[in-house]
Amino acid sequence: MRRPAPLIVIGLVAIAAAVVLGAVVPEPYQLAVLIPCGLLSLAFAWGIGKLGPAWLVLPAFMIVIPGTAVLVSDGHRALMDLVGTPEPCVISSVEDLPRQDNPAFTHHVACQDGAELRIVVLGEQDKKMQPGPTTVLRHPLMRPLLAERNDWSVEWVFGVPLAIVLLLICATTLRARRVMRQA
Repeated sequence: MRRPAPLIVIGLVAIAAAVVLGAVVPEPYQLAVLIPCGLLSLAFAWGIGKLGPAWLVLPAFMIVIPGTAVLVSDGHRALMDLVGTPEPCVISSVEDLPRQDNPAFTHHVACQDGAELRIVVLGEQDKKMQPGPTTVLRHPLMRPLLAERNDWSVEWVFGVPLAIVLLLICATTLRARRVMRQA
């Protein structure tokens, strides 16, 4: 493949798909989204290597691999901040989920429209909410979130696309410089 544009587009579409699919699929199946999207996002790094000098592949890998992984969950939280509808609800009970790596808490929530929700929050004891009134962010297609625990990383959500744009500018500029020298 001589043209880098299709590879770059495939990689960027895979990263965007990781954000959207990460918001839709249930929490236990996020790995099923991360693996194919992460592998397809490597096409971006390959395309950058073809567009600019080969050494740009290393920073592209450093952006794409952790960026895709973080955007699967933080992208969901950021999307819910944008399109989620806040609804007043009541937490009826909270359970500790047995996990080996990261503690998690299941919040059983009852909303005014009669919906019974089960919202899992990952994190230490400070992420656990007490039973009582709360606000839930809901969207028909995405998993609901507790508004008080919707802490997403602004640095990652905006930093990854910014780093991708800067890398594209750098690769395009270095390619143009190489073309101008050959002319």
